Amino acid sequence: MSIAKSARNRRRRRSPRLALAIAGLALSGCTGYQFVFGPEGVNLVLSGPDDPAPAIAIAEPAGATNATIGVAGIIRWADIASTPGTSVRISAQRQSNLQEDIGDPIQLVGDGTTGSGTDALADGESDVFLWDVTGVRVGDYVITATMDVPDGTTISVVSRDNDRGTSGVITVTTALPVPTLNFTAPGAADETVTTGNTFDITWTDNGQNNADALVTLGLDTDDDHESGNEIILLRDQLLSTDGNAGMFTFAFLDENGNTVPDDGYTVFAIVDDNANDPVTREATGMLVLNP
Repeated sequence: MSIAKSARNRRRRRSPRLALAIAGLALSGCTGYQFVFGPEGVNLVLSGPDDPAPAIAIAEPAGATNATIGVAGIIRWADIASTPGTSVRISAQRQSNLQEDIGDPIQLVGDGTTGSGTDALADGESDVFLWDVTGVRVGDYVITATMDVPDGTTISVVSRDNDRGTSGVITVTTALPVPTLNFTAPGAADETVTTGNTFDITWTDNGQNNADALVTLGLDTDDDHESGNEIILLRDQLLSTDGNAGMFTFAFLDENGNTVPDDGYTVFAIVDDNANDPVTREATGMLVLNP
């Protein structure tokens, strides 16, 4: 949707929420148009300056909304653009309950670089993006709309901004249960294994209810299982392979066939269904390897 796209007067019927976003642009000092209220709803009549100041506002989400597989997240914005080459980028940033960013933003329109978004002058009757959240982690996502003008001007607005009193958030949900895994061996006590013998690492899980979840099994000498010194025994096996239980026979070899050095190790598992946050579990007892 383009607003002051030419010097010609136009009438366009807008949704009430989108009209409110455009009204916000007007209140912010962006002129060159007026509003007409009639029995058919809110219409916009462009008039005045040929080149009003560029501006952008997010119309949806305007509050807390949900999206899940099969139910897209609706993102709608209003913009004022009159310069050819002006573009709009849209991204989604996951945030914690404390409104702190989690991970990198997801680029929805454009690739995140200046000028890579949709053409603001030729974007049709309504500026809307339907976000397919397949493969997106559950959580709250704040939307950022960024306008790039060829003269180097960049204008960004976010759907949730405490300073501006906006609270638009898309909460991605899933019907999948959070993956579970509990080690049964090693159990509460440490297990010692000598070279030439094997040990069955066993666990219970909810693989039957989360068929696409993947489990990675490893050994570690510390509590940080992402520091790079982990020894991976099994990678990305379906949690549902053995129903609601699992077993791996340890024979002093890692996933690549390399010999695991003698030491005391914490046995850990990471389960990821690509929807819920990955779940990390540790065995209570350690696996002690002796020559």
